[in-house]
Amino acid sequence: MAGALQYICLLLTFGIPIHECTAVYEDAKCVTDPPCFDLGIVVTMARQVSKDLIAADGESILLKHNLFDKIRKKKDLHSCVLLKILDLFENVLVKTEEKSPVHRKGEINPHTELIHIMDRLESCVYKSKKGCDRLYTKANNTAPVRSSKLEPIQAAILQLQKLNNASENLDDESIQERAMDELKSLHLYIRGKGFRKKLED
Repeated sequence: MAGALQYICLLLTFGIPIHECTAVYEDAKCVTDPPCFDLGIVVTMARQVSKDLIAADGESILLKHNLFDKIRKKKDLHSCVLLKILDLFENVLVKTEEKSPVHRKGEINPHTELIHIMDRLESCVYKSKKGCDRLYTKANNTAPVRSSKLEPIQAAILQLQKLNNASENLDDESIQERAMDELKSLHLYIRGKGFRKKLED
């Protein structure tokens, strides 16, 4: 009888952590914390402020996924680029907020909500131990690179140059519209090593 009680106690002792660990299993360790942010909210809100544009080649602000994937595999590069992407989208949202439709009292203004979301997402980005200043300086001082066969660092520099160009021309309504349209796909660029407590990839 005493042996049976000890067996039950052992099961309870080890069974509870095992049960908790079934919530999320990531990188060979138990992660019980929820994801840093529900990226589905970004998609839902972005659809409310976006226009459906047909992008001509070379017009997009964000790189195509196959090229951006090279950046996502390098945590430091990805986190530095993500911070600039979130910064651009926040600036566009602030710039276009006053043009957004007036909402009745008690209704959620998607522009205002998305501005807060961009702030929250920034806190979810890994902070590179080396910092990002060196990469940003390199992007500012490098001639634009045009190729589909780029190394991760070159892809990061190209993405930063595209973001810088959009930021410098933020008064241009076509840039604003392009950014608001690409906001719908932001969640696809966030997933990866540069994002803390990521959702399933």
